Amino acid sequence: MKQQKSSFSEILLIAGLILAAGLCRLITNELQWWNFNAIGASALFGGVVIKNKRLSYILPLATLFLTDLCFQLFTNIQGFYGAQMFFVYGAFLLITFIGTQLKKINALTIFLTAIGTGLLFFLISNFGVWVLSNMYPHTASGLMACYAAAIPFFRNDMFGNFLLNTIMGSVCYSAVLFGAYALVKRIAIKPQGQLA
Repeated sequence: MKQQKSSFSEILLIAGLILAAGLCRLITNELQWWNFNAIGASALFGGVVIKNKRLSYILPLATLFLTDLCFQLFTNIQGFYGAQMFFVYGAFLLITFIGTQLKKINALTIFLTAIGTGLLFFLISNFGVWVLSNMYPHTASGLMACYAAAIPFFRNDMFGNFLLNTIMGSVCYSAVLFGAYALVKRIAIKPQGQLA
């Protein structure tokens, strides 16, 4: 089956939703809801809905970078904090890749993928802490200690624990992004074949 190209209005809608996810990250961090944000969901969303695969990686990563830049320049939150960021950005690249590989797109697939990518982000980002710091021995037990120590870090988040923040943030914002996209596309964007 030949893949349809996105219309300009559809590209604007997708970009707007991903940039809204970036704005959400800025707001939730200012509210100290550290891990309950839409940036991971935007990586999954970009991978699934952007037909130009290069753009599907660039747009969510650019949003992540711009929000990190805003943190660094305009808030007391450290936007750029060293080599551990490569693991964070790498996790978002992997989440986007997973989105590009999904074949059957429906609510259940997105729900399960959002859960999986939320967990994946936790595992990869904290693996970066373990690899790049001397806080934990570089052994299997040191890695497990790093993961165990990371869980209480989420205690002060919106829902008070890792599972609800990481997973529910990913699920909630995936639902918002995919739902808003489907709704606006249905209401306002005509399929390309119907454009004059």
